[in-house]
Amino acid sequence: MSIAIKNMDKQSLKELRNWFKKNAAELPWRLSDLDAPRDPYAVWISETMLQQTQVSTVREYFKRWMKRFPDIKMLAAASEEEVFMYWQGLGYYSRARNILKTAKILAERKDFPRTRKELEALPGIGAYTAGAILSLAYHEREAILDGNLVRIFSRLYALDFLPTESKDAQKIYWDYAREVADSPKAYMHNEALMELGRTVCKIKNPDCANCPLQESCRAAKENRTADFPPAKKHIQKDWHGTVLVIESADHQILAIHGGQKFFKNQFTLPHFESPRNATSGLPAQAEDYINADFVCAVKNIGKFKHNITVHKIECDVLHIKLREKAPTRKASANTTPEIQWIKRETAQDFFANSFCLKALAKL
Repeated sequence: MSIAIKNMDKQSLKELRNWFKKNAAELPWRLSDLDAPRDPYAVWISETMLQQTQVSTVREYFKRWMKRFPDIKMLAAASEEEVFMYWQGLGYYSRARNILKTAKILAERKDFPRTRKELEALPGIGAYTAGAILSLAYHEREAILDGNLVRIFSRLYALDFLPTESKDAQKIYWDYAREVADSPKAYMHNEALMELGRTVCKIKNPDCANCPLQESCRAAKENRTADFPPAKKHIQKDWHGTVLVIESADHQILAIHGGQKFFKNQFTLPHFESPRNATSGLPAQAEDYINADFVCAVKNIGKFKHNITVHKIECDVLHIKLREKAPTRKASANTTPEIQWIKRETAQDFFANSFCLKALAKL
């Protein structure tokens, strides 16, 4: 796979900047002066919140967060429970967990990291977030690549493949991102493209008539915007399993972090592969988490279906009731898997994936 990278012409970039200056939305993490460097802490928090979450949802969460945790030291001193409370409703709690881990590391430093290598070594900060911090906070000529930019580049250059398909494909998209960032105005180009993808070059019904890049967009010229980016290629595999909803005598649900088939980087319900209709009595896998002598009831409370990337899933849900209260002390975060007990009435908010929510709905 080889595609010649052509520099986006200066006129197109100028039109992009002018469009952004006129149309940039007022956001709590964005300064009124679009040329001013931003606080790296605020960039880090906002960009992490915006992963897999709509801007409209993040607005108020960001305001509340910054009021309670205005700087890294205040955040680093907080408990995990309080951080989760301010994250509640955003989902993907592994993000909040990693934010706290990183805050504790950064609190020991005199300044915020200023290199991609240092940033990407921190928990929860990948290539995109590192690029956003370096570009928006420090005005470095650093590239970013998120879903918005992938969609824009795919349409601009009629790329009929996704960056996730191969290393060569990924390199091509990043090369386009780097050439956009190869400018003293890289920070504005990056943010303008994110805004353009969110408001104009949308997944469905893009507003091509109001796009500053319309004249140079191959998909628009060929009236093929619906063809780009191409749909993800999935070959689904059937997977049948059992989900354990383990409830203590004081109505707390066991959550587990690590050692599972799915959701390895966030808390989930224990689950394992099993034959259909094979769940009768207490499965041996449950004894990895609880003492069988404390079990007072085991009941199959239903089934649910779910899709995760290439897996087409069907699960039995076992409700395991204990005669003992949940332990008051948590397992060490250094153990694998890590166990935490969650109050039943707050479990729907605690778990960040619909897989768990479907299982809990059977209660």
